[in-house]
Amino acid sequence: MGAVFKKTFILCIFFQALTSQSLLFPQVFAKNQVTDTVSCHNKMGQSYALYVPEQYDNKKSWPVILIFDPAARGRTGVITFLEAGRKYGFLLACSNNSRNGSVTDNFVAADAMLKDVEERFNVDVKRIYTAGFSGGSRFSMALAAKEKTIAGVIGCGAGLPNDRNLFPSKTSDFLYYGLAGTKDMNYLEMRELPDFLNKQTRVISYFRTFSGGHQWPDSELIIEAVEWIVMQTMNRKIIPGDQTFLSVTEKKTQELIKSQLSAGNQSDAIMYMKFAERDFNGTSFATRMTQELAEFEKSPEYRKATRKWNNMVAKEQEKKEKYMNYLSEILNSGSVPDSASTWWANETFSLTRLRDSGSSENSQMAYRLLNFISILCSEQGSSLYRNGFFTKAAFLFKICTLSDSENPNNYYNLARSLAGSGKSKESVDALSAALNHGFNSRNALEAEPVFGKLRNDTRYKALIIKMK
Repeated sequence: MGAVFKKTFILCIFFQALTSQSLLFPQVFAKNQVTDTVSCHNKMGQSYALYVPEQYDNKKSWPVILIFDPAARGRTGVITFLEAGRKYGFLLACSNNSRNGSVTDNFVAADAMLKDVEERFNVDVKRIYTAGFSGGSRFSMALAAKEKTIAGVIGCGAGLPNDRNLFPSKTSDFLYYGLAGTKDMNYLEMRELPDFLNKQTRVISYFRTFSGGHQWPDSELIIEAVEWIVMQTMNRKIIPGDQTFLSVTEKKTQELIKSQLSAGNQSDAIMYMKFAERDFNGTSFATRMTQELAEFEKSPEYRKATRKWNNMVAKEQEKKEKYMNYLSEILNSGSVPDSASTWWANETFSLTRLRDSGSSENSQMAYRLLNFISILCSEQGSSLYRNGFFTKAAFLFKICTLSDSENPNNYYNLARSLAGSGKSKESVDALSAALNHGFNSRNALEAEPVFGKLRNDTRYKALIIKMK
């Protein structure tokens, strides 16, 4: 063996040893800060954002929340839970790979993230939780149903997985805390979820509403969710009870119920009272809730509110089915008739008017329906665009601009579809509208092949100049 070869061989062995040692000894992360990218040792290409609480000490085990954002925005997920993690000492990890799409890929990402976190930190195996928003929320539920090691789920803006095979089973007994905005298109689904879980599983669940649309809840609501998880963990004797903590939690619950009653929101108040009756079982507070609920349910106001709610739910569900069936008929036909465009314009106009000037309940319903139309048309429009059906994609994205008129991406997607279908003038008009609504990505335009025929268009050039 030559001298040069020997030296090279020895160096290779040396660097291999260094690599092995780096795997054996976990990397040190700054505490109380968010690390945007932690690469998984066990799976190349997988990474996650991470938060390690200030009080972390490897001498004891710590709870962890595995977070899933629908667009693989690891930092976004961690930041959403940051204040709760900081206050109650949770490790936080949000995948940079898991996103709406392949459930199989998401299981791979979740497995890689959990194994990496367990390798680096002293994790309490009885306190591993999942959380997510929208498609990430559905996946969090699926992961808990599949992996018995998951102790609880915080689901935001969506409930059960799309695949019934991934639903929780009769033996599932994890904790579930759901949140949804009253303007979220999945609001009714989320509100009905505790009843389903109570009847079909052993899952203990809670549902919290807030004023908002399809979005991550704010940090205060996430703190409430984590506090409920902590309280239930105490109730299950997994961690020691803390009377001060329980007293503060009881007071917060009382204030929540009182605020709903003061606002005339009797249905939510009664929902929270029922949860309180269960969660604070054996206390004077729970006894009082039982008595007040019995009185409420006898009152004419309660029966009136129940009828009103049921009528609204039936109306909303009927409209959703109508929209899906009508779109299906149009998309399965050979062409898009002019009457279809007129019908959707009239329908979205009526909903917008109801949203802006109707009663509180009707306004929220109109918000949800407009949101539903926008998401439905955007998802199907994107699929059609990818497969080259530009005319039908343009039809759907036009509906998106009517149902969600402030979203610049709707106008941009409309412009792409129109360009693909050969309607150059209309495409530039849509691009101009996108710019007026805040679209400002010159790189996205120049990287999009479908705009190739517009490169020499005077108006197109003027729009490009305005963008960064």
